[in-house]
Order: sequence, then C-alpha cells, then structure tokens
Amino acid sequence: MNLIVFDLEWNIGYQPRTFQYHGTELTMRGEIIQIGAARINDRGDVLDTFEVNLRPRIFRKLQHHIAKVTGLSQGDLDAGLPMKEGLQKFLDWAGPDAELAEWGLDDVPVLKQNLFLNGLDESWPARWYDLQRIFLKTYPRKEGEGMTLESVVDRLGIPKEEPFHNALDDALYTARVCRKLPLAEGLATYPTDEELLREALLGDDTAARDVQVFPDRLDHDDYRNAPELNRVNCPECGTPLTHDEVWLKRGNTGYYTRSTCPYCGPWYVRFKLSRRDGLHWSFGRCTDPATPEADARWNKQRAAFVERMKKKKSANRHKKKVPGKPGLFCCIV
Repeated sequence: MNLIVFDLEWNIGYQPRTFQYHGTELTMRGEIIQIGAARINDRGDVLDTFEVNLRPRIFRKLQHHIAKVTGLSQGDLDAGLPMKEGLQKFLDWAGPDAELAEWGLDDVPVLKQNLFLNGLDESWPARWYDLQRIFLKTYPRKEGEGMTLESVVDRLGIPKEEPFHNALDDALYTARVCRKLPLAEGLATYPTDEELLREALLGDDTAARDVQVFPDRLDHDDYRNAPELNRVNCPECGTPLTHDEVWLKRGNTGYYTRSTCPYCGPWYVRFKLSRRDGLHWSFGRCTDPATPEADARWNKQRAAFVERMKKKKSANRHKKKVPGKPGLFCCIV
C-alpha cells in the first residue's frame, strides 16, 4: 500500500465563488495554498515527506482569518509555486496508486475541486480514509472531548514540538497519532463509499426494505426528479408507489415522503445524500413500513411545512422592488 497522510491549508474569498462542473454549478470550498504530506507504512512510520506552498489564482488576496490561523503572509502566497505546477508536483510525488488519509473529511473534497479547476485528474485519489473514524474505534469519544488534531495530540500525550496549522507539521502530527492506532486493521476493515452511505442511511433501522445506492450523480434534486431514483415499487407486491407531493428534510442531508401502494397501503421512502468527494452526489434509498408513530410524525411535520410555505408565499407577494434599487425590496403593509 502506498499510504499518504496529508494536510491542506486553503484560502477563501470574502464572497463565495462558484464554478461549472459538467453543467452543474458548485460552490468552491477553498483554494489550496499549502500541501504537507508524509508517506507512512501501516505502523505509522514516516518514510518520506513532501511540502509545497502554492500561489492562488482565484482567491489571490490572503483572507485575514486564514492569515491569523496559518501564520502565512501575502508574501508567502505570492512566492508560492503556480497552482497547477504545485499540484502536479504533489501528484508526481504521491504516485497514481496513492491512497490518502486525512484527519477528518475536509481536505480530499478541496483537493479534488482544485485538481479539476486546474485541468488535472479529479478522479485521483480513488481511495481515501478518514483517520478520525479509525481513531474513534480505539478511543471512543467521551463527553467534552474535542476531535481537533491538537486536542487528540494532547489526549495521547504526544509532544507538541511544532505549531499547528502548518500543512507538513499537521501531517506529521497525524502520522504520530497513527502510531498509537491499530492502523493496519483499521485500513483493512475501512468501509467502502457504498457501505458508508448505507450506514448513514440506515443507522439502527432494521425494518428498511429495498435498500439501494445510486453513486456519482451531479444533481442534488435527483431524488425527486430522476426516474431511476424516484420510481419506487411496493416492497410487497411490486406495484409502483405514488409519492406525496411534499418531501420533508430529515437531518442535514436526508429527505423522505409518504408513498402509497393501491393494494398494500402506505410506506415511507427515504433518501440519504452524500457528497464525499466535493463534486458528485451519491444517494442511498430505502423504503420503510408505515407505523402509527411514523404517520403521526409525518402528519405533524407535513402540516408545519405546508404552513411555512404558505407564509413564505404570502410574504413574497407583499414584497415590492424599490425603483432604481436593484435587489432592494420594501414590504407593502
């Protein structure tokens, strides 16, 4: 295994920026200004290191909060390697078969967006790991314990010899954390993307039927609009279900609706969405049997949602644009 522990520092703008990805508008998460990485074995021993500062081409001005956290200056950014050259240097050092590991889930999506925006292969890496997941299997989180890299370094008694929020130093701290873990076992048993999505969808739900995963899609609203996702058959008799017109939010990235079979009665169709790579949506879908408790919850939440939509529609009708002031509205009372 060619395992790379890595960390990124990235710059952001004072206003959001979007870009087109195969016809879909995405929000840019950040522009990389520093890469630090360590090649390690499955015991966490460091075999090689890499670091580079990059010169951003989109968010060229260093945001003040980023400067404060990283200690970088505008001069550091201006002196960095051109973005594409620095990214290619990292790809060449890591190798096409590299598997990346990071502390959390933030850096790989930023990396993939930046690769795409600079004309490089955003399908790399094909496999990556969230080391927090492996850590928590060995050291379950107690109440009040943080999960920042620094808090975990303190918890494990690892000496703090360098500042945090320097990409290479953070990668090396992460490698030292890896030496305290059953890393080989954690990597060998790490779930696939499909298994992660099924886990997020189902939790401890043992009654779900017709569990399916639809990976690598571009449109967030495919759960409502794409026939291959939205057409669901009754788990009992196979007759197509008819969905309610309302889809309710469930958690941060879930949606569900009440769906009816003319022969077997009501069901609940649920979706869980994931954009783990920062570019594509993956959808997990299941069908749950209707219960009195689920029906009561649905009726209450649906009624509240419909009432909110009525109020929103009414408020919009009573807004009037102020002449000569684009985007400025007054309220008619």
